[in-house]
Amino acid sequence: MNDPTSSFVVRACRFGTLFLLCSLGSIAAAQWAWRDESGHTVYSDQPPPAGVRPTDVLREPTPARAAAPSDLAEPEPAAAPPAADSPGAAAAPAPVPNAAAPHTPTMSERDADFRKRVKERADAEKKLADVQSETAQKAADCERARGYMKSLDSGMRLIRTNPDGTRELLSDEQRNAEVQRTREMIQSRC
Repeated sequence: MNDPTSSFVVRACRFGTLFLLCSLGSIAAAQWAWRDESGHTVYSDQPPPAGVRPTDVLREPTPARAAAPSDLAEPEPAAAPPAADSPGAAAAPAPVPNAAAPHTPTMSERDADFRKRVKERADAEKKLADVQSETAQKAADCERARGYMKSLDSGMRLIRTNPDGTRELLSDEQRNAEVQRTREMIQSRC
C-alpha cells in the first residue's frame, strides 16, 4: 500500500541521518591528537596539557582562516646591534621578532571598513558624475553661444522679446553689444 505519510517519514529520516553524518565531520575536524608520557595516543577537543612537547602533538584543529602572506614572510632584519664598546650597548634590549600577535579585525571592524569603502566609492562616483555633467553643460553652452554668434554675424535682423512680452528688432548698437557680449562669453567659457 502506498501511504504518502510513511513515504514522507522515510524521506525525513533519511534527510536527518544525512545531516547528522555530515555534521559529524566538522566535529571531528576540531580534535587534538597527541602522545602522552606512556606513548599512548590521546584524542581530545581540548589542547594538550602544557607538559606535552610540541613534537608529540600529532594533530591540531584546522584554523578558521589560512595564514595571511604577511604572517608567513620572514621578519625584516633588525638594525645592526651597537658595538660592544659604545656607551649604549648594554642598555639596548635585544629585538624580539614577532613579539605581538597580528591583530585580526573583528566582524564589526570589517563591516565598518566595508561601509567606509562603499561610501568612498559612492562619493568618488558622484564627484565623477558631477564633473561629467558640468563638462557636458559647459560644452552645450559653448555650442549655443557659437550658434548665436553665427546668427549675429550673418547680418539677419534679429528679434527679441521685451519683459512686457512685445517683440522688437535689435538696433545696430544693440547688435554690436550682443556681438561683444557673446564673444566675451565664448572666450571665457570655450
